Amino acid sequence: MSGVAGILLRQDGSPAAAADIQQMLARMRHRARDGSSWWTDRHAALGHAWLNTTGEQGPGPLTMAGGKLAITADCRLDNREELLARLGVRDRSAADAILLIHAYLKWGEACPTYLQGDFAFAVWDAERRALFCARDHFGVKPFYYHCADRRFAFASEIGPLLALDGVGRALSEHQISGFLAGLPDDPQSTLYAEIFRLPARHSMTVTNNQVVLSRYWEIEPSQRPQRSDAADEFLHLFARSVENRMRGTPSVGAMLSGGLDSSSIACMAGLQAAATQKPKLKTFSLVFERGSSMDERPFIDAVLEQYGLDGTLIAVGDYAPFAEFDRILEEQEGTFLAPGLSLTRSVYRTASAKGVTVLLDGHGGDEVVSQGHGYLHELAHRGRWLELWRELHSAANTYGDGMLPLYFKFLAAYGPAWRIARMRAKARRLLGKLRRRPSHAPRVAWAGLVNPGLARRTDLAERFHRAAFMPANVSTSEALTHRWLLSTGLVPHAFEVLDKAAANFGIEPRYPFWDKPLVEFCLALPGEEKLRNGFGRHVLRRAMEGVLPPAVQWRRDKIDFTASLVKGMIVNHRDLLDRLLVSDNDLIAPYVNLPEVNAVYARMLQRPEQATLPDVQHIWRSASLSLWLRQVQQHGSPA
Repeated sequence: MSGVAGILLRQDGSPAAAADIQQMLARMRHRARDGSSWWTDRHAALGHAWLNTTGEQGPGPLTMAGGKLAITADCRLDNREELLARLGVRDRSAADAILLIHAYLKWGEACPTYLQGDFAFAVWDAERRALFCARDHFGVKPFYYHCADRRFAFASEIGPLLALDGVGRALSEHQISGFLAGLPDDPQSTLYAEIFRLPARHSMTVTNNQVVLSRYWEIEPSQRPQRSDAADEFLHLFARSVENRMRGTPSVGAMLSGGLDSSSIACMAGLQAAATQKPKLKTFSLVFERGSSMDERPFIDAVLEQYGLDGTLIAVGDYAPFAEFDRILEEQEGTFLAPGLSLTRSVYRTASAKGVTVLLDGHGGDEVVSQGHGYLHELAHRGRWLELWRELHSAANTYGDGMLPLYFKFLAAYGPAWRIARMRAKARRLLGKLRRRPSHAPRVAWAGLVNPGLARRTDLAERFHRAAFMPANVSTSEALTHRWLLSTGLVPHAFEVLDKAAANFGIEPRYPFWDKPLVEFCLALPGEEKLRNGFGRHVLRRAMEGVLPPAVQWRRDKIDFTASLVKGMIVNHRDLLDRLLVSDNDLIAPYVNLPEVNAVYARMLQRPEQATLPDVQHIWRSASLSLWLRQVQQHGSPA
């Protein structure tokens, strides 16, 4: 988990100051466990905070062509062999950053299209007086920037940018309302009005006169012919993805929850470690009280016993979701949509203490492989009612849910009468417009949380409708549904949250499911490979035949942590919540609908067993916003 930083002076004047880039690096000292360095010329300064996870010889920035080209990069390239051949580089030990420079020399600003892996980098081209920047396909590596007429600056975190003179600290109401609504809909904005992010799968070229943002890749299904057995092809791609993410350091571990995703990764990584005679894979598991609804130890133990892995169990005990929260907010540089982050940090802390620097993470398996729920809509839309009945019946047998009411819902939505119902709905809407009657959208979960004035000022209802509701033409196709879910702002948001948390413990998380060829392959799969016989992610389950213990491979349940969050908040943080939400709530009053939030809080205290996930989100987001605004106020930033 390295860090990058840089400054481009966009107007002639004094040379780029080494003191500024050093100050930026100092704010990312936690990313520089193996050293840091910087490089400057008259117009640009680049810095690199180095955590050695790829086995290379030293920190960047690196230069070529007598200093006419310079690069700083936080990257791991997975198609090194292909790049070495296509670029004609004979030195097989060449650093990934050197390959990036060669790629820029050969393909120019199109170079990101030839890359696979996780990366955020910037190339200074002195001859063109241009800074070329790029971020990976899914946003695993962060990249923030500030742009003014005189200066452009970038970094892996927001803090180094705030440390520079002339960078304002005004907050973005737009982003605050989006946080409260759970809607990271703007891929460029941050909580600070003058600081932006380079979106995933985008590049950017900065010169004295302009800043040009370009998308270099679209999330699309693979066009390659598939093998006759999709499970065999999945296994091949998945094994290669895990192998790529074990490259560079012997200090590799894996998170192991006992679920399908993390267990698949741990088993595959354990097999590969044994095949190459490496030490036993270290795994790290959060464990709850035995016999509780969240106890996953039987599944964890099955994986550990089958492969003899070096497992570390981390007892959750008395969960306190706001423990160390001031520290967490400082790490995150703002609010975030991850109530369970304190638990994830305990895994990072333990793994770091055990000497691990790279941690394999099963995050994203649901999204990448897909549960295939869009396939049900696809069957109904195509009128394949018998197949839909069979699939729902299998799901009922698998998960214990009633299928008859759900079947009739599909029948009502897509059955023979749907066209008449749609025509009637259109007629009602037309009459409403003619009579100048305002239309009333159904109430959404955030409506009770967000201050109505803030919602109006930031066009929240329109934004939510545009970004959070799946279009009708998308929902009737599993392929389009799958792509839509992979394209939401929640994907890069989650990566940024995990990146900042892990960096503070000297850990680089790597995500085998977020592999470009694997994602493209999964998108191209027909719906029946994703959902079959009531089992979602069916292709993954089939691929893991003989790899996963059967109890995990065909596991039917998924843990719901809502009850644990409720208990943790009202038992361990009652005084804190009373103060933030009731007695000292002035800071959040402009943003939060206090009467309704306090009503939710009162109900939660009286009947905690009836609290819903939206209830938890109301309380957790309100309290975390209040704590962050207090930090902002202490640092002298206007709220």
